[in-house]
Amino acid sequence: MSVVELVCCLAIVGICMGCLMAFSGEMISNLSIELSKVELDCFLENQRLEAVRRSKTVELIYNYRQRKLFSNTGDVLEGCLWNNLEDFRIIFNGEGSIAILSGSTTLCFENGTVLTIQPVTGKVTY
Repeated sequence: MSVVELVCCLAIVGICMGCLMAFSGEMISNLSIELSKVELDCFLENQRLEAVRRSKTVELIYNYRQRKLFSNTGDVLEGCLWNNLEDFRIIFNGEGSIAILSGSTTLCFENGTVLTIQPVTGKVTY
């Protein structure tokens, strides 16, 4: 292998590594946002099931300053990755129905995606 071939191989490897480094940060960011959406969906479903199991109302309060979603059952969802600058309150009644008491449950993320918690059904749409 000549010096020119070696330099060309090193240049190609360097370009490939640079591309990999450039796109891996974005991929990791998008993955963490997608996992945050799934985590929120699971948290909501667990709280709904808890309300049905206890036959009592479960209230959820989101505090945007702390980026935490608190439940009156003592459960907390921490590190919420949506960008909304307002609190919201929702409840699940003993039959599992949801009611949005205050605030917007359309949550916007840094990558431009949106998650919406539908009133009445509680269905989460991405």
